[in-house]
Amino acid sequence: MSSRKKLSTIFDDDFEVTYEEEPSVFTDDYHTDASRQRQFEEVEYDEYDDTPTVRRKRRDHSLVPLAAPIRKGGKALSKFSSALIRQLSVILILSIMCFAAYNFWRGSALYGDIAEAFETMEISPVLAAYFSVAAVFLLFELLSLLWAMTRTRVRDGFTSWKEDTGRGMFSFIAVFVSSYLAFLLNRFIPESPEVLYGLKGALDVYGSLHNVLFGLCAAGVISCLIRKYKSNA
Repeated sequence: MSSRKKLSTIFDDDFEVTYEEEPSVFTDDYHTDASRQRQFEEVEYDEYDDTPTVRRKRRDHSLVPLAAPIRKGGKALSKFSSALIRQLSVILILSIMCFAAYNFWRGSALYGDIAEAFETMEISPVLAAYFSVAAVFLLFELLSLLWAMTRTRVRDGFTSWKEDTGRGMFSFIAVFVSSYLAFLLNRFIPESPEVLYGLKGALDVYGSLHNVLFGLCAAGVISCLIRKYKSNA
């Protein structure tokens, strides 16, 4: 019997040949790792949102609201502290004005009654000289008060803004120095004629305030320096 006939007897017409692939270690490991990675990512994403893009936005966005209030709060606190220090300079100038005016008023009894002089419109030369010293001092302090409340306009070529440069510091220095000089030099002023007598009396009152004025003026200078360097910081 020929070989062809032998094969036909062994394999009939319904015979089918199938192939089974050998499982690959690398392929199975790869699919297993990929499946685990997908499961891990799905669980991680579900904790935040359905998609990873939304998750990243939420993470980044959660940090922004914390920084913005801090910056705004810092700016607000800086502006508040600057305004408070500026008001302190103004309060010190007002305190000096009130303190000196009270002492000028109290010391005027030896040289005439200021209230009566204004009512009768009759002012003696002694009282006029005394009052002129007090008026010059109070006018100077009033101008210093207005000057301390202003700020300097600064320009950079494109925009302009106002900065606090510590205005008013000169007034504190001038008040203390002039008061101490009045205390030292008042004794050399003669008591006649009447005008010099009144001038001597006013300077005597003003010079006697130098100890108290030293504390007030020193605090005023410090407040102006803080305003100046805080604005430049």
